[in-house]
Amino acid sequence: MCSKLLRMVIIAMLATVFAAGSSIGFARPVKTTAQSRESGDQQINIKSTRRKAQKGNSSAQYNLGVAYHRGQGVRQDFREAAKWFRLAAENGLVDAQYNLGLMLALGQGGHQDAAEAAKWWKLAANKGEARAQYNLALLYKNGRGIEQSPELAAKWFRSAAGQGIPQAQYEIGVIYFDGIGVDQDFKEAAKWLRFAAPKGIADAQYRLGILYRDGRGVDQNFGEAEKWLRLAATQGLEKAQTELGPLLLKKAILDRAHSAAAQ
Repeated sequence: MCSKLLRMVIIAMLATVFAAGSSIGFARPVKTTAQSRESGDQQINIKSTRRKAQKGNSSAQYNLGVAYHRGQGVRQDFREAAKWFRLAAENGLVDAQYNLGLMLALGQGGHQDAAEAAKWWKLAANKGEARAQYNLALLYKNGRGIEQSPELAAKWFRSAAGQGIPQAQYEIGVIYFDGIGVDQDFKEAAKWLRFAAPKGIADAQYRLGILYRDGRGVDQNFGEAEKWLRLAATQGLEKAQTELGPLLLKKAILDRAHSAAAQ
């Protein structure tokens, strides 16, 4: 596969990372004692930070990487950003390992390298970084830069889902729904889809609607089924639109039958 096509494939694969919300993007600058505890988005003193970074201070190396990546106080330069993130990552800074992995996956500051991205995300994931866990799971799911493994994809999606990443909650719900890398478990699927569906993920809404319609993993409830299928349908999901019509007809017939029985 040519490098341009590979880049397009990985960027498309990682698009869901950014769709999941602002918490998935690049990590913010590390707070220092001189910075506000409420915000990680402050300007930094470039001269002072560079001096500390050159002496091996990992937080300064990381913050300098953020500055170069954003073009804050310096000319934007992805190569310099990657250089300082790498130094901080080698010193064990989790946010640097995550950011470096993302730059490598996207080909920012050099050639695209999904295998090395996986290396840094694995280090960060093992330290509990939810975004790295989610991205690593995507690589395992798709076999990009790492050997495809449905089991390991499920493991890392579950870890990220437990930390509140909406797309991970959706992915682990689908994994249990379809039984990919785990034993099929509609109850567990419903649990995770109930987290993801209210956050606007159309396929999560569709699958949750199907579970309520069929009474799999949840008590059968046509009202709940209609609610979730309708939400997915209004987002343009064709399979939800297809299922909604027959459900509404069935629901109307049952309602009439109940009304007749009550008279």
